[in-house]
Amino acid sequence: MNIKLKELKINLVGKILLGLVGIYVLYLLAVGLGSTTCPEGYKAPELGDTPLTDRDKAMIMAQAVTHSLDSQLNSTFGWIPNDLLLVPSIDDNITNYQKGVIYATRPASDMVAKTISRFGQNDTLDPRLVDATSRYFPYSADVWGWAVVYNTEGKYKDGIQNWISWAASVDSGAKNAGIYNVKSDDVYQILKYCTSMLEYTLGNLNKDKISHFKADDDIYFAKGVASVVEDVLCGIIAVDSSVVERGGKENVEVALQRLDYIRNFNPWYVVAGGNDIGDAMLPNHIAALARHIDVASNRITDIRNSMEK
Repeated sequence: MNIKLKELKINLVGKILLGLVGIYVLYLLAVGLGSTTCPEGYKAPELGDTPLTDRDKAMIMAQAVTHSLDSQLNSTFGWIPNDLLLVPSIDDNITNYQKGVIYATRPASDMVAKTISRFGQNDTLDPRLVDATSRYFPYSADVWGWAVVYNTEGKYKDGIQNWISWAASVDSGAKNAGIYNVKSDDVYQILKYCTSMLEYTLGNLNKDKISHFKADDDIYFAKGVASVVEDVLCGIIAVDSSVVERGGKENVEVALQRLDYIRNFNPWYVVAGGNDIGDAMLPNHIAALARHIDVASNRITDIRNSMEK
């Protein structure tokens, strides 16, 4: 009797463990299938013939800086890099994409805050943007927590809220009203940020040796960085007509087209080419993505150079 009871217990434990493994596998599949590395980019609101106010422009730039990060935080499975149970290492495409997003959001927040939210370089920065840049966005991408315990998602959401709060306060007449002020030098610095981020990803993709297993990590990280660049570029185009007028309509259109290619670049299986010179039968996805990044960077550089004239 005791032997049969033990056998029943062992069978029950085995079924429970098998069920838990099955649930975990289904969860991993759901995360992999339900998470996208090709989300919609930022689109400035259409206001028709109504001229943009400074508050409108501030909100556009605040949303442009935070759009990619916000969309990942509010996606079906949220922020992946700080998940437990090996999810970040198994579903590495979305993990690296999100790491690229926060990597590019941090300097975007710092640079845009220092250019558009004050009148002169010696003026005091808005404390909400200081906190977003210095306290919230620098938080590590993989810190896990809950409730009152600090965690990545909570910190990043606080940073986004600070940006929106600043933008909503511009021209409000309140004591803590934000300042919005964009000059040609500011536009130049924003465009410089865009090219520096793209050049960084290009250098990362052009490393001497990238294995097939590492290739997808670098590609999706680059996509995350480029998505923030695209958002910021769309934002500055929306609030300052000089980008198109002085930079050239063709340059702007080609840059945005290439950034859109990068956003939607999502091969079924990433390979890094058959050999060092790239003349084998296997495709080289690293080189394909790098070509789009290079063209976009060159076009934005042309636009940036035109702002100096």
